[in-house]
Amino acid sequence: MSIHAIQSLFIRKEVQEMKKTILILFLALVLIVPAFSLHAYTTITGANGYFTIPITNVRDQGTLSGAAGYIFDVNNLYAAVNVVILKNWEVSGAKEFPLSDNADMGLTPWILGTKWTFYEKGSFRSTIGGQIEFLNDAAGYDSAPITLYAAVSDNAGVLGYVNAGLGYTFNIDAGYHINFFFGTRRHIIEDKLFVVGEFSNYSVRQGFYTAWDEQRGIFNLGLVFEAFDFASFNLVAYDILDEFITVGLGGEVHFDLW
Repeated sequence: MSIHAIQSLFIRKEVQEMKKTILILFLALVLIVPAFSLHAYTTITGANGYFTIPITNVRDQGTLSGAAGYIFDVNNLYAAVNVVILKNWEVSGAKEFPLSDNADMGLTPWILGTKWTFYEKGSFRSTIGGQIEFLNDAAGYDSAPITLYAAVSDNAGVLGYVNAGLGYTFNIDAGYHINFFFGTRRHIIEDKLFVVGEFSNYSVRQGFYTAWDEQRGIFNLGLVFEAFDFASFNLVAYDILDEFITVGLGGEVHFDLW
């Protein structure tokens, strides 16, 4: 075995050990640190949620939210906007802009979405939502991919608020048929610094230049710093179960329109 091969094997083992450590620390936080509230941010697909997945939380009627960030390995800039039109009903839009040389903007979708939280009793909430994605012909889709989903959340005691959902994406050729996603958020420094973990068995958007492997489970883990009542910042490790860690930086602001 060559020296280069030995070095590569050693690096892969070190990365795997680091990932195990990260997962153990996250699970320890989930089991030890209490979580008392359900809170969300504008995701890279526009829905109110965590980093990529939607959750049941909808902001107050009349709230406008905007998010932007940069994902390093894929060299993407993303922007998203979300507005709550009526009580418990939001509409959103988002786009990732690949910045690499000769990148085709049409290979990442323009995303339009909506979500409605239709039931709430105590700490339990139920929501339904969907999104449609517009890509150019070179992306290889005969029709615009459409995703529909339902999600629930509840206070699960020691696990804090648990958010889980099921859905289906139409007009794609994939080896799976049912979408599943799960996420939780815990505070490290109360009201300021939070750790967020989320898992999905599907790609939250179609097209090229993704920060995750679309053929397998995707686990994202990151920190959110709520600097002000109206602004937060995040550091995210995307798809940390893969052979590499794709890191992103982002932020969000929100304010009342009416």
